[in-house]
This record gives sequence, structure tokens and C-alpha cells, in this order.
Amino acid sequence: MLQSLPDLSAPDWTPVLAGLLEAAALAIGRLDARASATPVRLPWIERASWTGFAAARRGQGAEIDEIDIFALAGGIALPRRPPLSFAADELAGLSSWQTALARPDGRHWRELVPVTLDLPTDWRDRPALLRALELTAIHARADRSAAPWLSGPSLLKALGVTRTPLPCLVAADKALRFAPRDRQAIVPRYLKALTKAADDGLERLDAVEGDRMRGAATLAAALRPGKMVSLAALLQRRPLLTPLGVSRALRLTISGAGKLLARAAQHGLVVEISGRQAWRAYLAPDLAVKFGFAAQLAGRPPRPPEPDTRALSRFDEEMAEIDIMLASLGVVVHPRD
Repeated sequence: MLQSLPDLSAPDWTPVLAGLLEAAALAIGRLDARASATPVRLPWIERASWTGFAAARRGQGAEIDEIDIFALAGGIALPRRPPLSFAADELAGLSSWQTALARPDGRHWRELVPVTLDLPTDWRDRPALLRALELTAIHARADRSAAPWLSGPSLLKALGVTRTPLPCLVAADKALRFAPRDRQAIVPRYLKALTKAADDGLERLDAVEGDRMRGAATLAAALRPGKMVSLAALLQRRPLLTPLGVSRALRLTISGAGKLLARAAQHGLVVEISGRQAWRAYLAPDLAVKFGFAAQLAGRPPRPPEPDTRALSRFDEEMAEIDIMLASLGVVVHPRD
């Protein structure tokens, strides 16, 4: 007789496990509150989707890192990184998921788990985070694709954990399929993964907001900012840039775009990561540190400058124009709140 699988929403509670649940809920709550109110929600959502998609692909056994998805989204080959196999399929999957996330989603959580469910009578009384885990496990055993992992952010929203889907909250665990009885290991690992994803997402949000402040301060300080402000606005949506990409986006010559990026590097807006390659590539400073292209500076990072309201307004107008330009090229644009 087959023994039923353990219900991950009803673990054997210990003080440690209760602490992990509380830590995950608090971390997600902090991120949700900030992400719902930030003026850089659109660029953050896009970067968070790259992070979440990379996690989902690793959950499928793909040998891929987060930086590879960033490069894929920007259409850039990076130094010291292997070329992505089946890049077109990966990009199509990412674009499809981003499009789904951008649509207003009022679906009930049952619609996100397309299998027959036999739930216990006290289901509603169990922690929402663990109900999400149990539903993901059921979905993952029925569907061997990446869909169960990618539905995680929408499932958390449908269960009332977050106000909107936060794409970085993807916790893909192959054990849900291959070792589903190991509840004592799966539940804490899941809670730790969500906590880290939320903390990393908040750190990334801080960095994007800092980039916005620095871009606006550049506009306020420069007598003739020229295309530098346009580049800073483009960096919000495309944190990995090359002279070729900048020349196309800002309608410059490749030589002019290269000089503009070199100036931006001098101002600390980007970090060159090309190494000894003949071509040049530049990355947002926080990501250069995150992905090992630059060293973390000692001490606390400097606080972004405080530009005046007029400079921020003008910079945000520049960002809106960048959004329109990217949308015309077929890039998914999430609605601004």
C-alpha cells in the first residue's frame, strides 16, 4: 500500500521553524511595501523577473546563472561567460512570463494550480506561505516544466501574501519532485530561500533607487548634460550596456556611444567589465559587485545625492521616453502605478 505524501503546509513545528516562518513573512512584507510605492517599480520589476527566471531555470537543472539571463535580455555576450545554448527558447520563455506578469491578475489561487485538489478542512487556517509551498509541490509533481516555479510569485499574491506578484520570489526546489517525503528539510529550505530572495530583492531595489537619484543629480549639476541623462535613464531599464546598444537606443554613432559610456564610468554611473576584450561592456555598479566583476568597497556605501524636485521630475520624464522607445522595440513594459 502506498503511503501518502506528507503535507508541507502542516510541518512538525519547532521554535526554529516558527522563527524561519516569521523571518520569511517579515522579509517579504518589507519588500512588498517598498516595491508597491517605489518610483522605480518598472525597472525593478524587470530586473526581478530576470532573477526569478534564472532561479526557475536552475530548478529545471539548467546550468545557468543570473548574469546569463541579464545578458540574454540585453542581447549581449559577456566575457568569461559560456554562450547560452538554445538562447532563443530561453528568451521566448522569459518574454512570455514577463507578459503574463504585466497583465492585471485577479485569478483565484485554484486557477494557478491546474490539478484536482483534496484539501484538509483546516486549510484556510494554515500559514499562507506554507500553503503556497504545498500547492507548488502538488503542481510540480503534476507538471515537470518550469511552470510551477514561475507561478510562485502569482500564487503568493493570490493567497494574500503580497499585493502584487514580486518576480524575484521564485523558490525552485527539485526535492519537491524527487524527494517529496523529506519534509523536515524541504520546509526550512523553502523559507530560507524566500527570505534570501526578498532580502536580495530589497537590496536590488535600493540600488535602482540610488541609480535614479544619481542620474537626477547628474542632470542638476551639469551645465550641458547632453545624452548623459538619457544614458542614466536607459541604465534603469538596461543595466548591462555596450556602445552598440547605446548607439541604437540613443541614436548616436558607436564612437560617440563609447565615449559617453566612458564618461559615465568616470562619474561612477557604470563599471566597465570588458577586461581585455576588444569590445566594451558596462554594468550598473551594484550588479558589477554582485556578479564578481568589481570588488565591494570597504565600509558603508555612500548615500546617493539628493537632487531637487525639478531634476527628479525631468529625469523621470526621460525614463518615460525610454519606456516608450523600448516598448516600440517589443520590450515588455509593465504599467506604471
